[in-house]
Amino acid sequence: MIKSVCIETIFTEVPFKDRFELAKQNGFDYVEFWSWKDKDIDEIKQICDRVGIKISSFSGDQNYSLIDPNHSEKYISFIKESIETAKYLNCNFLVIHSNALDPQGLVINDYSKLSDYKKIGTALKVLKELAPIVERENITLVLEALNTKVDHVGNFLCNTKTSAELVEMVNSLNIKILYDIYHMQIMEGDIITTLRNYIDRIAYIHIADIPGRHEPGTGEINYNNVIKALNVLKFEGVVGFELFPKNNSHEAIKAIQSIF
Repeated sequence: MIKSVCIETIFTEVPFKDRFELAKQNGFDYVEFWSWKDKDIDEIKQICDRVGIKISSFSGDQNYSLIDPNHSEKYISFIKESIETAKYLNCNFLVIHSNALDPQGLVINDYSKLSDYKKIGTALKVLKELAPIVERENITLVLEALNTKVDHVGNFLCNTKTSAELVEMVNSLNIKILYDIYHMQIMEGDIITTLRNYIDRIAYIHIADIPGRHEPGTGEINYNNVIKALNVLKFEGVVGFELFPKNNSHEAIKAIQSIF
């Protein structure tokens, strides 16, 4: 498996541009971040080349919602922009969501006036249109379900089953699931069984403990057993550490390293 660290949440003791080198010094060959429109992409490219580190993923959507019929055209257009940025950065994964989020991660619109059928139908139509594009460009979209109890109230996609069924209906090798263990432990639990059931549709995994969204060992999840299960399943995708250090980044990195 490929290990990546989210530099939006870890190494925040230093400026963003200095976090790439810290990640490399701590044994990571990949980093990930959230939005790209607010960043100097040329500078990131130069830093990656100089440090010898790669970008594993960033957010492919941003201001638009996958489930909003009025956003579909703009959503696809923005994904196309994100694909070009990903290719420039030699990044293979773009993270996508059902609802647009604000800079604090809050759901902008819960679309409560739309039925679930309308939301699923709209998402499916958009993903089917994007499938041949990402296949041609060799970019993988990873669909992330979020928890609606703590962090993202009103988000439509909030369980693994719906994500998996959407991915299955699209039927593209380049549209998969991002299984965020923190979010899904809050919403449904049963982590290892879920991994076993859906591993063929999962290309990316996010790790953080709960409560608190801190590093492994600070909460209720037995990440040693989760990693063992992933090894048994021969998971070859990305494991990204999108977590907020409980005390500092140095201690968080030590905890991350201890589960492998």
